[in-house]
Amino acid sequence: MNDTNLLYLVYGMCIMFHLMMGWVFCCRKQGLAKKLIGLLMLLVAVQYAKDLVFLPGFYAADPVMERIASSIDIVTVPLYVLILIEFCRPGWLSKMRAFLLEAPILLLSLLYLLLRIDFFFEAMVVLSIIYGIGCALWTLRELPRYHRRLKEEYSYDEDINLHWMRGVMVLFFVILLLWAFSNVYPSSLTDLLYMSSSLVGWAIVCYFINKQETVLRDVISGCDEPGTEAVDSALATETIVDADIPDTNVMSNNNMSSDNEIITQLRHRLQQCFEEDKVYLDPKLRLSELAARLGTNRTYLSQYFNHSCAQSFYEYVNEYRVRHSMQLLHDTDYTLEVVASMSGFNSLSTFRRAFSQTNGCSPLQYRAECRLENIEGKKA
Repeated sequence: MNDTNLLYLVYGMCIMFHLMMGWVFCCRKQGLAKKLIGLLMLLVAVQYAKDLVFLPGFYAADPVMERIASSIDIVTVPLYVLILIEFCRPGWLSKMRAFLLEAPILLLSLLYLLLRIDFFFEAMVVLSIIYGIGCALWTLRELPRYHRRLKEEYSYDEDINLHWMRGVMVLFFVILLLWAFSNVYPSSLTDLLYMSSSLVGWAIVCYFINKQETVLRDVISGCDEPGTEAVDSALATETIVDADIPDTNVMSNNNMSSDNEIITQLRHRLQQCFEEDKVYLDPKLRLSELAARLGTNRTYLSQYFNHSCAQSFYEYVNEYRVRHSMQLLHDTDYTLEVVASMSGFNSLSTFRRAFSQTNGCSPLQYRAECRLENIEGKKA
């Protein structure tokens, strides 16, 4: 099989893969981010089919046709931006915002297709580069904020964190370099290298996106819930004091005493939930569920953790889980997988990471130290 026939085969594989992924993400009941991914997969499949018709090297012999093809491809650039926005900040994206992001490049593409003026194509290329660089910088800034918000609502981060996105951005940067190389040195071999790497890259991306669970939109957008209990008012007051807003001394001693009493009651009820009811053993425990159990809302309960406990909800819950695991490691011979599961952790890797951060040693090291202490105690 020569290089050209092999290139046709890879193109066919890419088209089938993107059509299949488009069907998977579009036809199932998915969140907006996954639907956008499905739409992108279908558009990329159409683009590959369009390129396949003109293989090999038709565009290189006709610069105008090459630019027309490129202008059609660039139209999908804003869709990448929309997908990243919806992953990093669920709920922020609206139809109007999506239209405003897509309209400039779509307009320039239509103008070039109709008028064939090079300025419109060059402006579209420059704008797509600005989109790409701006979105990459925004994503790097937004990811830490996203993960902080997750820790305020969720007691776990498996399949909802976006740590994989940094690696994917590096992967696509490598693919972009291969694409540029194939354009500078056009041949069946360079095209084959680019198409193969693109297929592998998209397969990796789709794997992570398919695993990704949709988080609550109001968690990331920071929407507040209405509070009805006195506990909420007390925590709101505590937040104001911690924020160093002036004139807090106008509060009466009676009000301060009442607020402190309410906060103490919340602390007592929270302690009861964790030490007696052991709610932390639920691996999918969320702040909103705990707030409902306590009779308050997640906004003020999150403020209580952050200001009174100086911890996020995630850190508070996993601290109890680590303590529970320490008892199991000391008293039983269960495997680490069993200990992690019985302590409320979703995965062994999360358990190991949380345990090491809390105790400065691995679970196995801790168990070995406990056994050594028991042996020395018996000898004594």
